[in-house]
Amino acid sequence: MPVTLPANPSQSNATVGKDYLLYVNTGTADVPVWTLIGGQRSADLSRSADEIDVSHKTSGGWKGSKAGLRSWSIDLGAMVVLDDTGLSALETAFQNGSEINVKLKYPNNTVQTGWGSLTEFSLSTPHDGAAEISGTISGNGPLSARAEDS
Repeated sequence: MPVTLPANPSQSNATVGKDYLLYVNTGTADVPVWTLIGGQRSADLSRSADEIDVSHKTSGGWKGSKAGLRSWSIDLGAMVVLDDTGLSALETAFQNGSEINVKLKYPNNTVQTGWGSLTEFSLSTPHDGAAEISGTISGNGPLSARAEDS
């Protein structure tokens, strides 16, 4: 007889990185086909804003800053899976200098999407380890707000 265990109802449970996945659109902008990039080890999202100095003489000697232009990027690390469609899409995009449409999926089934360029794409093939790729997707425009995956 199967045993059913309750789920922890705490909203403060931490998540683990293995449950975050990066996809690349291999369809069209109008009808996306989200293809998982296989062999993923990491997909690190970075967001930043230029710092604008708004200091003035009457600030009491304190410097002031405001956020300026914002940017995002994803640093990807993955094992090489030779017949992987997601990896093939990345290779094609890099070779052609094409932008890619990506989706970062969170463990709670929410996603963020955006367009970017693969600005770094490396292959590491050590004699005593697994073959791995690494790359950076630099955003072109905004990364969407998190929304429920459709």
